[in-house]
Amino acid sequence: MLVKSMKIKLLTLFAVCLALMCGCSEIEPADASLPSQTEPTVTTAQTTSATQELTEPTLPSQDEEPVVEPDEDAECVIALGGDTSVDGEFSDIFDWYGIDWGWKEISPIFNAADIGFVNLETCVSERGVSEKREGFGFRTPPNKLPGFVDAGIDIVNLANNHTRDFGYDALLDTFDHLTEHGIEYIGAGRDYDEASALKIMERNGIKVGFVGYNSIMSSGDWYAGEDKAGIAGLNDSNTKAFLQDLEEYDKQCDVLIVSVHWGLEETYELTSYQQTTARAFIDAGADVIIGHHPHVLQAIEFYKDKPILYSIGNLIFWHIDDDLDGLSSVFELTVNKNGYVGLKLNPIFIKNYTCYLLSEDSERYKKIIEKQNETSNKFGVFIAEDGTVSRGEPQEYTASEDSEQTDTAP
Repeated sequence: MLVKSMKIKLLTLFAVCLALMCGCSEIEPADASLPSQTEPTVTTAQTTSATQELTEPTLPSQDEEPVVEPDEDAECVIALGGDTSVDGEFSDIFDWYGIDWGWKEISPIFNAADIGFVNLETCVSERGVSEKREGFGFRTPPNKLPGFVDAGIDIVNLANNHTRDFGYDALLDTFDHLTEHGIEYIGAGRDYDEASALKIMERNGIKVGFVGYNSIMSSGDWYAGEDKAGIAGLNDSNTKAFLQDLEEYDKQCDVLIVSVHWGLEETYELTSYQQTTARAFIDAGADVIIGHHPHVLQAIEFYKDKPILYSIGNLIFWHIDDDLDGLSSVFELTVNKNGYVGLKLNPIFIKNYTCYLLSEDSERYKKIIEKQNETSNKFGVFIAEDGTVSRGEPQEYTASEDSEQTDTAP
């Protein structure tokens, strides 16, 4: 009986062992000849180092941005428009025909450019009482600013003698409304530092800096102060400080443009102040001078190979004579990292509260080109029939014979 019991126990033990052996064969790796991935005996530090050596050269960093080499041939086109104010009857007509009425023929030029600039000779507000005599205070309703945006205007000059026509509150409103519509401004601010500050706009890798000054002041109260909003007024007492600013601004941008309100109204003649101040600005670091206030197109001159546009005339603005201050141009200024590249005029005729882009066979187009040559040739600047500006030897201008073709503009 004992023997039988022992046999049973032995048989049972044998069966259990056999089952275990069969189970082990089922979970064995398919290729038992391959070494285990964890067989080498190494420390944690060694494992990390080895992994880094294998993976780091092939995995790009997620934090590093690709290095983009600057394009040395890149250029920036800046469309320049003169005095602009959508007030009074202009505003009424724009309400009737739409906020794009005055811009409809010239907006393609501004929108095609990299930067659109105008001299905004008005406050933008619905508040205040005019500080000027009747008919000479300009105030543009804020609801006209979308027309500026649609037209491609990116930055405006406020350093002029109409920005504070309706008082201090209207001036502050102007800053707020321009900012709300994404339009940059120069030449005025909530204090002296902002009014005289440099505004940099980068396009195509080119840093274009703008600063604005005004030498035509209605009152000293208009000047910006340490804690007072106002205009960057240009006079004998602060010219030196502004010139020092330009020396610093020149270091901060590739191209430095100075917008300046100066000269005498309704005349092609330059003042000695315009000429000496323009040269002083360029000596201090300016690359381009843009003038306004005379309401007519004045001469173009180059000083140290840098252009001076003494007056770029009217844009959307009142005028007294169709063939004087009603004739103007939208300028296309091309620059690169080294400064001036080229300049072109697009002659316009202001009538019916809008700007008409003139064709080359228009009598008024020819008159604009001829008059611009008459004032600029003595500085060695010449304007071709297509409006392209070039330089040569200074000479007296000889007008061409009148054309028999009729003017196609209204």
